[in-house]
Amino acid sequence: MAPRHLWTLVAIACAAWLGWILWPSQSPDANAALDSVAAPAPALAPPAPLADAIGPLDGLSSRQRRAFVVTEAFSPLPAPGPGDWLTFHEEEPQTVADYFVSGANDPTGPRNVIYVLPVGPLPADRGPTTGELSSYAHDFFSLEARVLPPLDLDALDVTRRVHYGSPQLNAADILDHMELRLPDDAYCMIAVTWSDLYPEDSYNFVFGLARLTHRVGVFSFARLHPDFYGDVRADPSEVHRLVERRAFAVMSHEMGHMFGLGHCVFLGCTMNGSNSLEESDRQPMHLCPVCLRKLHLALGFDPEQRYEALQAQYARAGLHKEEAWVQQRRAFIAAKPDPS
Repeated sequence: MAPRHLWTLVAIACAAWLGWILWPSQSPDANAALDSVAAPAPALAPPAPLADAIGPLDGLSSRQRRAFVVTEAFSPLPAPGPGDWLTFHEEEPQTVADYFVSGANDPTGPRNVIYVLPVGPLPADRGPTTGELSSYAHDFFSLEARVLPPLDLDALDVTRRVHYGSPQLNAADILDHMELRLPDDAYCMIAVTWSDLYPEDSYNFVFGLARLTHRVGVFSFARLHPDFYGDVRADPSEVHRLVERRAFAVMSHEMGHMFGLGHCVFLGCTMNGSNSLEESDRQPMHLCPVCLRKLHLALGFDPEQRYEALQAQYARAGLHKEEAWVQQRRAFIAAKPDPS
């Protein structure tokens, strides 16, 4: 499929990882939310009936169809608060039918491999390894994933600056280097770095940046770690779990865009837009049935096998809430439907 015009070039306003971009006049502290949980907000009604958004499930077995049934396991999208993404961005709903005709990049051969590219050193004691990121990408998207040799930051011609005391790299410069190194069989290539990033001089920072039809993106661990905001925690295993969850969420969200998924406005979903780390921490790591069906059409995976692999990922990472969610979802799919 030819890339649709929507993804022709990812401008800064819509290319941000999870939409996390500060306006030029803000200081870093204005977006320095940690992992606090706000009081439940009123639910936001879906923009279309969910059955219509998912569309027909012809050709699927009754068991496979249950993977796309909306149950109470999927939370409604909360009404946006004063600083939340939907307060500032009017998103156009993307149904499965919309996705089918969108012309997103085709994830079949010869470009059918996900590549993870480390940029600079990645301390293993501060977040997931590239192997863990690659493994999660494989299980989330049911596509082969490989890790590339790391790029030496000192050898790269990348613009640098110090902003509000934080050394930063220009994310667009990194993407330029990635385009020159994109393997011939790459569906997409995702770079990860511990260096803080900015997209252009007028912005304070960006968590990540992508050029979707160019198949490249980069994101930073720097602001995913609590100590960036002066939050020093006693339990290193707690910190590692938090950073790993955030890194998995950022990566799967942005790579979802690379697969042609727009921001989700139907249910709580990892494809929801986010204006802050706090808002992202409140969002689930799973895809809602609408977005899951889009990927299912593109990739043809077995939903049960995908959930089984993700459950093992969450168990290994100690993400017990996510593990329990996937486990109950697998049980629902496997259960015999009530006679009608």
